[in-house]
Amino acid sequence: MSWRPAGLTLSFVTVLGWAVFLGALTRSFEVALAAAPVAIALLAARRGAAAPGAWRVRRSVSSQRLVEGDRVDVTVTLDAGRGMPLVELLQPLPPQVRLAEGQHHAFLTSATDAETHWRFTLECATRQRLRLPDLHLRLWDPLGLSAAEIRYATAEGDVAVYPHVVPLRRPPSPLRTQTYVGNHVSPAQGEGLEPGDIRPFVSGDQIRHVNWRATLRQGALHVTQHHQERNADVVLILDTLADVGPPGASALDSAVRGAAALAAAYLGRRDRVGLIEYGGILRQVRPGIGRAHWERLLDTLARASVVFTYVARDIDLIPPRVLPAQSLVIALSPLLDGRFVKAARDLAARGFDLVLVAVSPLPPARALRGGGRLPDLAARLWALERRAYLDELRRLGLTVVDWDGIEPLEAALAGWHRPRLRRVRA
Repeated sequence: MSWRPAGLTLSFVTVLGWAVFLGALTRSFEVALAAAPVAIALLAARRGAAAPGAWRVRRSVSSQRLVEGDRVDVTVTLDAGRGMPLVELLQPLPPQVRLAEGQHHAFLTSATDAETHWRFTLECATRQRLRLPDLHLRLWDPLGLSAAEIRYATAEGDVAVYPHVVPLRRPPSPLRTQTYVGNHVSPAQGEGLEPGDIRPFVSGDQIRHVNWRATLRQGALHVTQHHQERNADVVLILDTLADVGPPGASALDSAVRGAAALAAAYLGRRDRVGLIEYGGILRQVRPGIGRAHWERLLDTLARASVVFTYVARDIDLIPPRVLPAQSLVIALSPLLDGRFVKAARDLAARGFDLVLVAVSPLPPARALRGGGRLPDLAARLWALERRAYLDELRRLGLTVVDWDGIEPLEAALAGWHRPRLRRVRA
């Protein structure tokens, strides 16, 4: 840490130089003597500078995990080993973070062996892995004639801002289930709550399963079989090949919020949920359950971003432990890149139970462009072209759910239905 003269110091040095010059020119000792207070002030400022290591700065945050729109309190503690006359602190703000309360630029003073606290509140507008930049400190001498600047790096300050989750009561039901107990009705007969077929009584059947109405009608004992309740494997595929819209309200942000709502709904039903980020970076989360797995999914969704690439990822490279054969695959995409549509068609052609949630890019594009006759005309033409494209995908056998990204996802899923099963042309 090196001390540098301030603007006032340069002015004092100029005055001192002119006084010495005029005193020598006029041979007047009084003129030079008048500049003595200035010289004493410069020496006192140099001796009064705080020594390195005489202070310590700590930064802490009130929470390590937030949701979009939440606030976090940042506390900066200045611990001075000896008295410090004036300390200037600046906390630069990262993108998509605004100051909610207080100031991120402050001037503090500290007494000997005392702690000084500085607090302010930040509001996180959108999902991200928030890492506060290094603190900028400027130490002033008692007279304000010199200052030392330093960037102070602290380990604290990392905050995970998760996407906002809207409760989803009726997510798409899978066609195939697994062997563990869950909430989905399985075609297999066994112990369960959902009534199934009625058959004659055989040795080993329990009396509580006897269907007395059918028994009286047929004149022989009949029992009611039940469908087993099983869980399912659900894999969410997020398209990060292309995006449109302003930060925090783009098509990718809407898709991320939809994926978070689906993951929360299926985990609440005791299903195993996995995640694949299909883009320039192929991130994979194996299907799992539990609170720790939920946080792992949220961490992956918070980092989801578009990474430009010319390389088309092959869906066959995803291992079966990440994409099980009997899983329900829900793909969320604005359908801006043909490579993702090709990958979705390949999955459907291989026999996967695929539901394609088409996130409309029109509202984010309008929010980015604004109103006007020409943007309105372009949006109408784009809407017609997109509707024809979705109809073509449905004719190919894909299950497509159109979602504008503004209304709740449950409203878009309420009117969807599975088409008649047929093989999709890859």
